[in-house]
Amino acid sequence: MNANTEADLSCRTLYPIVLLHGIGYRDDMLMLNSWGRIPKVLEAAGAQVIQGGLDAWNSHENSALALKPNVERVLSETGSVKVNIIAHSKGGLEARYLISKLDMAEKVASLTTVCTPHHGSAVADLVAGDIPDTQNLLSINFFKRLAQRLGFGAMDILARITGDKSPQAGMAIRQLTHKYLAEFNQQVPDMPGVYYQSYGTLMRRAIDDPVFAATHVLLKRTEGDNDGMVSTLSCQWGRFRGLIGEGDPDHGLSHGDLVDYRGVLLTHFNIPAVYLDIVKDLKQQGF
Repeated sequence: MNANTEADLSCRTLYPIVLLHGIGYRDDMLMLNSWGRIPKVLEAAGAQVIQGGLDAWNSHENSALALKPNVERVLSETGSVKVNIIAHSKGGLEARYLISKLDMAEKVASLTTVCTPHHGSAVADLVAGDIPDTQNLLSINFFKRLAQRLGFGAMDILARITGDKSPQAGMAIRQLTHKYLAEFNQQVPDMPGVYYQSYGTLMRRAIDDPVFAATHVLLKRTEGDNDGMVSTLSCQWGRFRGLIGEGDPDHGLSHGDLVDYRGVLLTHFNIPAVYLDIVKDLKQQGF
């Protein structure tokens, strides 16, 4: 760095940032990185960024129990008294459980959830068997039949191969259903002193992301606008900050796009810049 060039500290928040991935991801998977370019971009702007290190397929309770010592280690290593948590998808539910049920409210300054199914997802309802597939979506039918034939135990075996220590794939999916989360939301209240905010996004057409095309159609017919996994209503919790990318009438963003899973292949939107804005806003609010 040139001696006359000041370091970029635009994202140097008062408290360090802990990133929590969603279902199916791990922080140490080379082929399916949980946050893409986002951590390095934030660090280049002065943020202290730590990834949560959770299993890809586990229950909210077990994930939160594993997360607690990781957060406490971050506090010890950084000397901070609190952390800011930014969580994608299921990670937001695990963070809420951590804060409310594991005596961590005083150690979490803020929770920002991105595309988290706070009120459930019809995709999980279908796979868990709570609703029939009246839409005849082949890709979801295949996944459902695979789970029924082999049992979620087969998914647990695959999860262990990729690094999970104690996966519970069946439980992880059932805990994303509307029925389960209606009860979860009653039992896991927001805690005073913690700032809760949420963001979502939406696919405008199935072709916006072929990976999420079938689930987008299912959700469109059952819940309305969605990102391919979570509806634009289900993602709302605390202070809802809006739908990322909503201003583009020609292109939509998928559930996976919000963790930069397409990277540079997604040419019409700068995903890391979204997180720069989120963290700068947290800094401005004093977090």
